[in-house]
Order: sequence, then C-alpha cells, then structure tokens
Amino acid sequence: MDAPAPAQAGFRPYGRPSPVSDRERALEVAREFEAVFVSDAVKTMFQGVPTDPLSGDTSADSWRELLVDEYAKDLVRRGGFGLAEPIARELLKIQEAMSP
Repeated sequence: MDAPAPAQAGFRPYGRPSPVSDRERALEVAREFEAVFVSDAVKTMFQGVPTDPLSGDTSADSWRELLVDEYAKDLVRRGGFGLAEPIARELLKIQEAMSP
C-alpha cells in the first residue's frame, strides 16, 4: 500500500477555505479587475495619439496595448484608483450570501 502524500501547506480537503484566504483571494481578483478597468480607461486616452508613421505597419498599436496593460498593472500595484477594496468587500458579501 502506498503511503499518503504529505499535506500541502494550507490544503484543506473538506470544508470551506479559511476566511483569511478568502479575503486574500477576493482582493487579488479585485485588483486584477481594477487593472483591466484602468487599462481600458488609459487606452481611450491614447486613441487620438498617432503612432510612428515611418514604421509602416500596425505592430506599434499592438505594442502600445501591451504597454498600457503593464502601466495599468503597475498603477494598481501602487494603489490604483481605490476600487479593489470595495470590490473585494462586495465579492466576500456575495460569497457569504451563497454559502450554505
């Protein structure tokens, strides 16, 4: 007979995850959502800004989108617009309401 696998840190085979991990995960998801929101807002600011006409292709537009996404992620890491905390609270409320 095989020996049981060692328990992974924080792994709980039965029941709900701990409230602390729920809060951390909700905040992580809320920050990801805020980054997408910020990215979309910043992309609209760049719509009227022309790219280098000498490049001759559309790769500059693609690179600009990637750069804006990274700007948004960095902005959220530095505190963002303050949307992540309220979003995380609402996610936890929804989760609590749906739990048995």
